[in-house]
Amino acid sequence: MPRIAVDAMGGDNAPGVVVRGAYKYAQTQPDHQVILVGIEDKVAPVLAQCGPALKNISLVHAPDVIGMDEHPRDALRKKKHNSLSVGCDLIRQGKADAVLSAGNTGGLVMAATVILRTLPGVMKAGIATTLPTVKGRIVMMDVGANVETKPNHLLQYAAMGEIFYRALMPAREKLRVGLLTVGSEEGKGSTVIREAHALLTQSGLSFSGNCEGNDIFEGNFEVVVCDGELGNVVLKTAEGIADAITKLLMGHVKAAELATDPRWAKAAGGLMKDIDWRDVGGAVLLGVGGTVVISHGRSDERAIFSGIRVAAECCQHKVNEQIVKVLESQKAKSGAGVTPA
Repeated sequence: MPRIAVDAMGGDNAPGVVVRGAYKYAQTQPDHQVILVGIEDKVAPVLAQCGPALKNISLVHAPDVIGMDEHPRDALRKKKHNSLSVGCDLIRQGKADAVLSAGNTGGLVMAATVILRTLPGVMKAGIATTLPTVKGRIVMMDVGANVETKPNHLLQYAAMGEIFYRALMPAREKLRVGLLTVGSEEGKGSTVIREAHALLTQSGLSFSGNCEGNDIFEGNFEVVVCDGELGNVVLKTAEGIADAITKLLMGHVKAAELATDPRWAKAAGGLMKDIDWRDVGGAVLLGVGGTVVISHGRSDERAIFSGIRVAAECCQHKVNEQIVKVLESQKAKSGAGVTPA
């Protein structure tokens, strides 16, 4: 029975959409526990408006809120009882299995790293997300947690990303892990990339070589590994291109007077479903001692619902336990990826 702590104060439209999304999830999953974390006198009235009281949804008071524009380190130090830290602390105390927030990403990553620590054998936590491609969704890691990676970090991201993919994505006949760099040939990229390539080749993981930018959205790899800076640029660029293409396409559709054509509506509906980030729910910070889901700041009720679902799935598939087991196996074989560089 997964127990998911939800930061009710995080996001552009909190607490309203967060509370309503959490309530809908609790309605559909009566065996799962949802714990809303936030300012009680702001959250409780919204929860009361959602409908009849549910046994599987509760509220934990957290008087402080970290704003989206606040510096994570300073805010966490000054606001000790913020909703992010309280949510993570519920995991530390054994009262929750996962935490989700659409609030300050840096604050959540830092709170999780400090309060929950990294899993045994993990050097650096990383953020895994899914991206739409012509062959279905893939996993990319890291997309923002660690901008100064070492070869061993990338090796561990490959292991964690592969576990995450196998746990949450539809099964494919072959799983391919790619290392994102400037060329497909071995020997391309920086010294870090070349050393990571050598480690991945010997790792026993489903490594299939270097991945170029155009390979990502062709779906030529199921898991793409990179440092957090490059991954974040790819992610934000992809979001921007998707929005731009959608707007351009709608402009042409209206100009051609096709907006009312039912065939267009059907095709457009399918396309939007494929690329709709709200169904994904959020990215997952892998490598810390609890399940941590990072939802988009502009999340609506549907996105919050999806994010809680992802958190529950990570708990049910024991993603963290699998990560520890795989890293222990790597250490037993060669020590690669376990000893900090």
